[in-house]
Amino acid sequence: MRHHLLPLAALVAVLPAMASAQGLAWVSNTAICPDLRAGAAAEDVLGDSDALLLEPTGITGMEYRCVFEPALDLEAADLSTTTHTGYCEEPGLITPQLFTFRMERQETPRVSLYDGTETATVFFACP
Repeated sequence: MRHHLLPLAALVAVLPAMASAQGLAWVSNTAICPDLRAGAAAEDVLGDSDALLLEPTGITGMEYRCVFEPALDLEAADLSTTTHTGYCEEPGLITPQLFTFRMERQETPRVSLYDGTETATVFFACP
């Protein structure tokens, strides 16, 4: 998965503060969780890191965004796997994409994204 950049204005327009119905942010790097909990603007937090934010209909990073359907159920049962179609976009490029998510609830809650790259992108629920 590429982590290139989209214009900041596009990021601000699509970036939710929290990623699930329970109000938990699902992030690829939990180092940003304290800043999100403290109320820092998500675009500032993501702008200072390579972290990605997972929400039910997409993934957002600094100038990077993916959209998929159907919406991901972030409350799905442990070990459930779902596949979604969509696209990712970054400056000057839109790429069709297939996303497969695996929910893991035991020990450390996480969502693993398999998108055809060698390793999964893992999202953790902010504590």
